[in-house]
Amino acid sequence: MIERRSALAAHVLLQPAYRRVVPSPAPGRVTLSERRPLAILQVAAFAATMDEAAVRLADTLELVLPEPNRFSGGARKSVRAVGPGIWQIVGDEVALPDAALLRSELAGVATVVDLGHARTALLLGGSAAVSALAKHCSLDLDCAQFPTGSATNTRFGPVSMTLARTSDAPVFELLVARGYAEFVFEALVNAAAEYGLEIATSRDAYLEPVGDVDLGL
Repeated sequence: MIERRSALAAHVLLQPAYRRVVPSPAPGRVTLSERRPLAILQVAAFAATMDEAAVRLADTLELVLPEPNRFSGGARKSVRAVGPGIWQIVGDEVALPDAALLRSELAGVATVVDLGHARTALLLGGSAAVSALAKHCSLDLDCAQFPTGSATNTRFGPVSMTLARTSDAPVFELLVARGYAEFVFEALVNAAAEYGLEIATSRDAYLEPVGDVDLGL
């Protein structure tokens, strides 16, 4: 398999000598990191076969499929319902079926696209994460409106993204096209600077159990 390389690997702020940025007066109120390595598959059911595709996908993943704009699963394997008959499967390569197997299981009812090389995943957390993200995202990010377990397609300024809230802490996961990774990363650095920012190493153990989401950890 072709190696999935980070679009941010050469960014100066992610090099060891510059990894930590903590401006005053409120250090550490926002943390930012890239989540990798990561596999991402997108399934799009045909209009006439959405129900059949959902059944087959749930059986293949061994997960209960979520309600619209929600996710189910855990850090190693999760599925997000981001549109009518459209699901994103995100997690470790070893935990997810490969694209060829999934295409075989869903033959005739859905298409499968491997987005692992086409997306960058960023994790934004901390007590001021909502305030920092709100500078570039028009969604109501309050926990009452966008609780843990939520996932949806939206925008980061002019850029399309898939946004998920993965923890009450809070922690948000942003999936953006890799060509826009540096733009989004630097925009988040600037947005978080007034609150205090720590740029961390990559991580992926970030999901916590939430009420009606089936966590397959």
